[in-house]
Amino acid sequence: MALRSKKILLLGDGAVGKTSLVRRFVAQKFDDRYIATIGVNIKKKRLEEIGVKLMLWDLYGQKMNESLHASNYSGADGAIIVYDLTRYDTFLSLDKWISEVFSVTGKIPFVVLGNKFDLIEDYEMGEYDDFNSYIRREHNEIVDFYKEVYDELPDFSRVSPEDLWVWSEDKKNELEIDFSYYLSSAKTGENVEKAFMEIGRLLKECDK
Repeated sequence: MALRSKKILLLGDGAVGKTSLVRRFVAQKFDDRYIATIGVNIKKKRLEEIGVKLMLWDLYGQKMNESLHASNYSGADGAIIVYDLTRYDTFLSLDKWISEVFSVTGKIPFVVLGNKFDLIEDYEMGEYDDFNSYIRREHNEIVDFYKEVYDELPDFSRVSPEDLWVWSEDKKNELEIDFSYYLSSAKTGENVEKAFMEIGRLLKECDK
């Protein structure tokens, strides 16, 4: 039986881990190297058990490219919107991404992912003074990436489960639609497949 193709947008600020999430889901691989996506990276994944084929559009998230995003939104059936659990500013950007894509597509199914949960777990198991110092001291690869690509380091600050719950309840009331959210790790694979399968399931429901 032919599978119905569905265009899924991967949205979120730069360096939240969108490309790593797609690679983990499609190829079951993870690369420790931090690479900034330039342009659009498109991958596909067949979900035989659901009856859909996901066309995953991994869009660049750098702020200087915001004006170029809208042309890629046209025809999208759903979205996975990603923020970085170690950078609170990327969490605050969720509203912008949702508003921006809905202005082109109208209301479409979406899933929210708080990525890099492995770093949160590692921090909570250790004895560190504060989260910002922990990242700068224990993760040189992250520090080097931001220095090379952005010429500066962000303020590394955690997004709490309470922050996410309050935001999601307010957003569901505002949009008058339901959506799922997960804490994920492209490195360990935690909740990655579950999130992509959920967007596939939601799209299948829309076809009924």
